Amino acid sequence: MIKIFAFNHYEVNCTVAFDNTKECVLIDVCCQSNAERQELINFIEQNNLKVKHILITHAHIDHVCDAYWATQTFNLPLKLHKDGERFIRIADAQAQMMGFDVEGIENISLKYITKEDIIEYGNSCLKIFETPGHCAGSICFYNQEEAFVVTGDVLFRDSIGRTDLPTGDFETLMASIKNNLFNLPENTKCICGHGPSTEIGYEKENNPFIN
Repeated sequence: MIKIFAFNHYEVNCTVAFDNTKECVLIDVCCQSNAERQELINFIEQNNLKVKHILITHAHIDHVCDAYWATQTFNLPLKLHKDGERFIRIADAQAQMMGFDVEGIENISLKYITKEDIIEYGNSCLKIFETPGHCAGSICFYNQEEAFVVTGDVLFRDSIGRTDLPTGDFETLMASIKNNLFNLPENTKCICGHGPSTEIGYEKENNPFIN
């Protein structure tokens, strides 16, 4: 089961994935206000959920802006690919340019994950795909049983992630999509980093950026 919130002025999708055991994972906690934080907390409390993992798809500031708050609130480390750490270390500068407050992020507790790791919560699990191209350290999270994948800014409905930012590369992004995401069943739901969800089969047929 999943719940998606659109948070902050970039309308980043924050995903809560959970199952009937009530254990859950939080992906891309990106609240920008106390009201958004309370909305997330209310959902967790009303559904009696226990947070097991805090994850990010990539460490651009719009996706990681409230990660420190989440780690402090739930007493858990932030799990990310090691190549994304460079963006955490410059988060203050990113925040000033893009209108975020990331006070405390320099003290955040980090734990690195790779494609060899499995993220377990309750009776469910997430497989990790390493999907650079939008930026270094970008990863996607795939739940085979529930047929969904959280793609971050790798793949969007009818679009792809931009590649003109530092560590972005178009050919690398294309390889990430074709060699990882497009090998999934066509009915797999894609929970994108921004905007509406889509499906693998639809994007293979209709995405104008994919040859």
